[in-house]
Amino acid sequence: MVGTSNSRYQIKFLRDELTDMIFYTYMYRKTEDPELKENFKQLATIENEHANFWGQSLKSSNVDINKITYRRTKFFFMKIIRVIVGKNLIINLLEHGEYQSIRKYKTYLESYKQEDDYKKKVNDLISSEMQHEEIFANKISKSVKNIQKSRDFLYGMSDGLVEVLATLVGLSAIITSHIDIALSGVVVGISGTFSMTLGAYLAQKSESEYKIAMLNRKHIFSRSKGLENMINQYSSEATISALNTAISYITGAVIPILPFVFFQKYMAVALSVILVFIAQMISNSIVALSLNTPILKSGLRASLLALGAAAATFAAGEIFHIIFHISLL
Repeated sequence: MVGTSNSRYQIKFLRDELTDMIFYTYMYRKTEDPELKENFKQLATIENEHANFWGQSLKSSNVDINKITYRRTKFFFMKIIRVIVGKNLIINLLEHGEYQSIRKYKTYLESYKQEDDYKKKVNDLISSEMQHEEIFANKISKSVKNIQKSRDFLYGMSDGLVEVLATLVGLSAIITSHIDIALSGVVVGISGTFSMTLGAYLAQKSESEYKIAMLNRKHIFSRSKGLENMINQYSSEATISALNTAISYITGAVIPILPFVFFQKYMAVALSVILVFIAQMISNSIVALSLNTPILKSGLRASLLALGAAAATFAAGEIFHIIFHISLL
């Protein structure tokens, strides 16, 4: 019957499969990688078959499926996410989605007593979803370096967000002028950029020198063009790492500074906190996505920790202001 819990679950599954089918078709059209393009085409076909299965199940329960459509809002945001995070991380998200589908189908089978033939068909769906996950996992393993670069950029940006926000909020307790606070944030941002960049350069330089030494030792009696290219690649890693760190840290630092340039102190504090909360939520959700860990939980935790750091420095500034009467007009 239409009102049964079983039908409600089937409607959700139908909408999910339709959404996945349409998104895989969209990714097929947007993807240039021949192997991945073929995978998306295959996945879209399979999801269409799954949608037909749930549609037929609903028809047998006298449910009108003509009005059941894909999740337009989800599809819209998935397209936006693809543009923001790129191909590599969207594959992680799709793998995460397939894993969630497997869990939902298994829970569904355990909760409802169905005839054996029906349960076998649902188990076949679960097997198909597991194959989807393997396809994405194989593709992810080939894109580990790109995913790592994205993750490193987001970590660097997160450092800039938290450090500069905490400084600005702390200084707002003892400095009246919002421009002076912004300038202080710029100074902190510059010093933080140099510090982080130097640390990244030295760390990567040591690692690269070790790899070059191992290569030279291994090929002490034989030199080739390929070896020289590899050595040159290792030699440039430190510079690239430092540049990525600088860009990511500056990106994070600019976000909390901007409100202090245009708004009075307390309005700027509020806007800065809100912007950093959102940026931390997004950046750490993307990191969680690349690691296949809980997305919402990771993003929310990082945002709350950033606000906690800001609150602590503001309290310290207030203590200095109250006890030592420190105030800069």
